[in-house]
Amino acid sequence: MTPEHAVIARDFDPSDLRPLLDACGIDRTILVQSSCTDGDTDAMFAQATEHSWIAAVTAWVDLRSRATAEARLDVLAEQPALRGIRHLIHEEHDPHWILRTDVLESLAAVAERGLVLELPCVYPRHLGDLPKLAQRFPHLSIVIDHLGRPPLGTERMGQWATTLRRAAELPNVCAKISGLNTMLATPAWTARDLRPAIEVAVDCFGSGRLMCGSDWPVALLNGDYAQVWHGTVAATTDVAGDAAARRILEDTPARLYGLAEAPGAVSTETTGEAHGRTD
Repeated sequence: MTPEHAVIARDFDPSDLRPLLDACGIDRTILVQSSCTDGDTDAMFAQATEHSWIAAVTAWVDLRSRATAEARLDVLAEQPALRGIRHLIHEEHDPHWILRTDVLESLAAVAERGLVLELPCVYPRHLGDLPKLAQRFPHLSIVIDHLGRPPLGTERMGQWATTLRRAAELPNVCAKISGLNTMLATPAWTARDLRPAIEVAVDCFGSGRLMCGSDWPVALLNGDYAQVWHGTVAATTDVAGDAAARRILEDTPARLYGLAEAPGAVSTETTGEAHGRTD
């Protein structure tokens, strides 16, 4: 981390998060990996075992070898909270790392186990690789984190929207409305500033393949949990309407991540990111 990350340059644990969930009326959360290490994954499962309101975990697995990936997946299968796998593809030198032969072989094992694949599509090339990946694994549910980081307020929004639409043409591709506040230059942002990206997302995915996320604690770089949550809910409701917003905020993540039906909100969180109502 650099000095600009000072606000999040510390450990965050369940005692930091629970009061925020309570204040926003969120009943359950999903932890999402923030480090490509087994230790990060093991820590999340330990937290999920201790706290029933942590409903699920998106873990990390080394995808460079199918044998290694399968061995680790067999171990993680004993964890009832396991729902998905994520890798920080934007930290790889290979711009198309997710399409490497060894990685694809491992992803076949992920697909066979019915797990979700989450991808932090930080650069346009990551979104561009999605159609080929989704066609290769039509039964693998793929989630685009942070809507592929739309360049809000810039002339590049049109290119982003076109690339996102192409990815959304594949029925097994979903997306999360998350991390949008950190794409904005001003700390005085409002729900209105989020709308251009959410309008495209709702048009592309509808309510059945779209979720919301808090991106907490990274969201603290330009806001706080309540500001992000209420702004995201307001913008999503304004764009989609009350009924569709409820599906986005509650029903879609509960269905996609295989959570037992329960009233109230769910949020997918991370030790480096978070998401929406049973989010």
